[in-house]
Amino acid sequence: MNVRTVIVSVIAALAAIGLVNMMITSPGQLVRQVVFGVITAAIILFLLRLFMQNRGGGNRREDRAYSKAVKQSKKRHTTKTGTKPKPSRSVAFTAKPKKKTARRKKASHLTVIEGNKGKRGSRASSE
Repeated sequence: MNVRTVIVSVIAALAAIGLVNMMITSPGQLVRQVVFGVITAAIILFLLRLFMQNRGGGNRREDRAYSKAVKQSKKRHTTKTGTKPKPSRSVAFTAKPKKKTARRKKASHLTVIEGNKGKRGSRASSE
């Protein structure tokens, strides 16, 4: 066995023995410690998220690309189901309908590779 595995197993066994002992001798103190641990973990997670959010972790371009993809997906979903969102009244009277220009589709970056399906070489299974 690996040394780490042995150490982790011993620590887990001692923790289980301590937990059972505390449940038998003083269950009230066990409940208090569990509640205190959960509250402490929640505070630490909240602070980590707060600091990570302020650091601006992540690529802004990827975030914009993701939000654009979400909008396209929602638009595609609403046109397939046939339920279009109704425009608000103020927009319907003030905005003039714009003509949409036809966009060209981007060339696909995938190519088809022709295979040699007609040639069946000598295989071990076929005799």
